[in-house]
Amino acid sequence: MKHSIALLVLALSAAVLGAQTADDWFWNKPIESVQWEGLKQAPRKELDAVTRPYVGKTFTEENWLEIQAAVYGLDWFETIEPVALPANETKTRVVIKFTVTEKPSVEAVRFAGNEGLRTNELLGVIVSKEGTIFNADKAASDLAALRKLYAEKGYPDAALSWSSSPGNDAGKIVLSFKITEGSKVAVRELRFTGNSAVSANILKGQMELKEAALFQSGIFQESQLESSKQAILSYYRNKGYIDARILDVIRTYDKDAKSGKTWLVLTFALSEGKQWTFGGITFTGNKVFSTAKLSAQVYQKTGALLSERKLNQDKQRIDDLYYESGYIFNTIDMVEKRDPASVSIAYEIKIVERDRAHIATISFKGNTKTKDFVLSREMPLEVGDIFSKAKIVEGLRNLYNLQYFSAVQPDMQQGSAENLMDLSIAVEEQSTANIQFGVTLSGFGDPNTFPISGQVKWNDRNFLGMGRTLKIEGTGSPDTQSLVFGYGENWLFGKRISYSIDLSFSHASKTTGQDSLDPIYTDEDIPDPFNGINTGTNPWDGSLSSIPDEYLMPYEDWSSSIGASSGYSFHTPAGDVGLNAGLSFGVTRWDYDSDKYRPYLKSMREYEGRWLIDNKFTTRVYLNNLDLWYNPSSGFFAGERLTWNGFFPFEYQHFIKSETKLEAYATIFNIPITDAWRFKWVLGVHSGFQALFAQPGTVRSVVDDYISLDGTFNARGWKSLYGQSGVAFWENSIELRMPLIDQVLWLDGFLDAAAMQSTKGLMDMTGTAPAADPTKLTFADLGWDNMAFSTGFGFRFAISQFPFRFYFLKRFTFDGSAVTWKTSGTGLEFVLSITQPL
Repeated sequence: MKHSIALLVLALSAAVLGAQTADDWFWNKPIESVQWEGLKQAPRKELDAVTRPYVGKTFTEENWLEIQAAVYGLDWFETIEPVALPANETKTRVVIKFTVTEKPSVEAVRFAGNEGLRTNELLGVIVSKEGTIFNADKAASDLAALRKLYAEKGYPDAALSWSSSPGNDAGKIVLSFKITEGSKVAVRELRFTGNSAVSANILKGQMELKEAALFQSGIFQESQLESSKQAILSYYRNKGYIDARILDVIRTYDKDAKSGKTWLVLTFALSEGKQWTFGGITFTGNKVFSTAKLSAQVYQKTGALLSERKLNQDKQRIDDLYYESGYIFNTIDMVEKRDPASVSIAYEIKIVERDRAHIATISFKGNTKTKDFVLSREMPLEVGDIFSKAKIVEGLRNLYNLQYFSAVQPDMQQGSAENLMDLSIAVEEQSTANIQFGVTLSGFGDPNTFPISGQVKWNDRNFLGMGRTLKIEGTGSPDTQSLVFGYGENWLFGKRISYSIDLSFSHASKTTGQDSLDPIYTDEDIPDPFNGINTGTNPWDGSLSSIPDEYLMPYEDWSSSIGASSGYSFHTPAGDVGLNAGLSFGVTRWDYDSDKYRPYLKSMREYEGRWLIDNKFTTRVYLNNLDLWYNPSSGFFAGERLTWNGFFPFEYQHFIKSETKLEAYATIFNIPITDAWRFKWVLGVHSGFQALFAQPGTVRSVVDDYISLDGTFNARGWKSLYGQSGVAFWENSIELRMPLIDQVLWLDGFLDAAAMQSTKGLMDMTGTAPAADPTKLTFADLGWDNMAFSTGFGFRFAISQFPFRFYFLKRFTFDGSAVTWKTSGTGLEFVLSITQPL
């Protein structure tokens, strides 16, 4: 009746609309916009989401009826008066205006009778909130949600009802829920009868329901009873007891007057039946695939105990074989054939093959910002293609890896013809733009540093919803200024061709160490007042922070660069292959008063007051097989980057840098605990190698870009080695990861091991000094003494808007027989890092 009235209203409104002018000027004109009058509580954003798909479309009778049906379907308004208005004087475009009278809104939500559950718990599961428009269907849905909550909390007999009454203000109502909770029920004991082949303890272990104990509440939930029954039957049927049945579940209640709790004893009456073996599978009706091809999908061995789980997996592989080739409309039935004499069951799979399915339409829902073409280009399917489950899964992975969406959900429906499918993908957009304003306070007490600096950072990974990246960053204070601009995208000319452009400028007033007191070093970089690096009577540990203030000197650091890169990626059965190349042109300058100061760095003395040209050409190739590249649970990644630094003889650095990275991940187990959380462990292993080589026909010349232990992303905790000049670096890690909130917050445990070859040879980590005879050492001479280790745990955010890691760790070395802890006492060191991209 309700739908009939709505259709009549729509038909009448269309007739009224058509009668408002004689010439019917609005038909077949583009829709300019949709306007609203009379809104008070109705969320404008949701209304715009309903009508936005029609903006820009032609004003036809079909579109007009669809718009009205969508608005009426919200059930938010008592009256709706639509009218079409000209958007301009020439009446070439149409503005649709809805004048509405809203239904009453909710002034307050009240609960009566809830003693076992808090009001905040109840409010958390209902949709009707204070200030929202009242809807009777929504209130009924809230009632069902409350009943479910009470059942989950152990109140299976709770009785609930709702009612509404006028509020204090006109047009508002008070929504009330009356609750009779009844007594809380807990399971005292689980009993079994008829189980001769399987013990009671094993059956209890399969069940979600548990008996009340010291660390178990034993709360009874009807849903857990049903899942427990299925778990018992599944256990039996996977052990060959295909005919196992639960004949009855007998409930015995015992009311505890003192606590008010009702105890429940559940007795499961079982019929186990015979234990059967697997008699094999035969096929009929198959023409597309040979019997041998289909039989290869059957992993269960003939003569083994029959397992329902393995049988279903075999059947699913056969189904998937057809689905992957587009035969999704086939009928594939499995018929059992029992042999009581041998107590075995064989199966015949009857196949009725039909034409392949093709994709009729591909549509997207929920993308209010992101343009449709940005989503469609990530799908390896087009209209008219043969249906492929693998390609749909690949497309969903591509959409997740964009990090534009918090959820991606496909829906497949029968198309307009028998062999056509309509594919619809619903997405939930998440923020892709970040803007940060801030003031940094640092350097108080340092006369060479201004203590306050301001910064602004803005970036959008989905600029204007076009799938492009734009970033602008700036910092400023009297002694530090910088500006960074970047723009790029991953698609060009409709292909997976990426490009990016980066511009940067920076100036900083800095301090560094001097070497003006005896002994004077001309070829070694050792500042006053030290006389060696990690050795000698007064050794220096390599860090600027350890130089006393009275030995520091000021200087000005200027730099700017412009860079551009491009790449191409394509999908292979082994994973996504990417090829990239980029050019960067930069200049650097150091200024200081040479009449007053002598810096300890030889390079600064040689190049003071000169604009130093620093050009780079970079190439990169990678193979990415990870399921989700920003937070993987399975797959691998392999990448190699080569940088040619210095094109011309007059540039101040000439070398080749090689960076190799290998990673692999595997899910050890993934156990569902609740609807929203799974107990999951992911094992990850990583290895990376960097090295600096001489360009052919030249001598390796490095001034600034030496390799160093990072201390945050690799060799975590080894910050004291920042100052060492390295020409090769090997770092490894093993991580065990567990989600606390999936795709948001993870708990990670790790073990790191790293080694560096400095300009003076391999670092001896047990003594933190270069190893003996550096001129004769190569990386092939690596031993335990050269490795820096750290182990610990921490929290990692798996969201792009907050890409931070917080770790607590202990550092140690190992000489092949004993561990020496470098972290003082029993405490842990703290390390903060920002997630490193692949």
